[in-house]
Amino acid sequence: MARTRGRTSNGSQASEPAEASSSASTAQPDGHDAQTAVASSSTPSRDPFAYHPVDLAPTDALPYFDRDLELQPGLRAKVDALIAAEQSTMTAVDPSSSRLPPAYVPFSTRPDLRAELERVGSGQPSSHRLDTHRYTLSAPEAGADASVEEWQTAVDNAHAQLGHMDVRLKNIELLKRYGSNAWRLSNFQQEQQIRMLSEQVEALKAETNEVNRLRQKEQTDAGAKLSVLEKRWTELITRGLQLEVANITTKGEIETLQSKKRKLEQQLAQLD
Repeated sequence: MARTRGRTSNGSQASEPAEASSSASTAQPDGHDAQTAVASSSTPSRDPFAYHPVDLAPTDALPYFDRDLELQPGLRAKVDALIAAEQSTMTAVDPSSSRLPPAYVPFSTRPDLRAELERVGSGQPSSHRLDTHRYTLSAPEAGADASVEEWQTAVDNAHAQLGHMDVRLKNIELLKRYGSNAWRLSNFQQEQQIRMLSEQVEALKAETNEVNRLRQKEQTDAGAKLSVLEKRWTELITRGLQLEVANITTKGEIETLQSKKRKLEQQLAQLD
């Protein structure tokens, strides 16, 4: 019985490590997955919206040197025909396409200004006119028989006109005292701005001319080198053709001499 219990206990003890090992083996993939998840989370993801430089193909155009369109008759017409044929295969962009920006609607939040803009664009006369009645000193139409309210309105209008004239006189006095100096200062500031802008324009023109001059020099030098290389290439091609013709001629002469040799050998053999 003890042996049986011992065996049973040993068996149970043996089964426990087996279960532990199996649980460990089953837990190992989870740990591997966790490591993979950590590694994948630690790997920086590439931002699809980030700027990535694009390698452009170098251009071989030399507009300051290439004059094929001017020198070769009919070449410009062929180029224009090819461009027109290419454009005919292109589909026109729909105005409602998402690739185009939305149409600009002026005064979208101000219907009154938009209506006024449409009126001016159509050339219609304005329905709003300046009210000149408020700028006149008119007495009540009833005269002495007018009511107190009508006379009070006329007096208020007179006070308003008097205040308006007082403001105008003060503005004229200020303009006489300070207007000339302010005008001179404004003219001086505008002249300085014009001078600065003119200097900037001249600097940009000089820089543009310098860039164009360097481009013309580089392209002219490159064109001269290309002309020399093209001439050399033509000479080498011509020499190669001459050598090929000479080789063919030499082979023909060799074959002719060999045929003569065979004939002479046959004749000598017949004489022997």
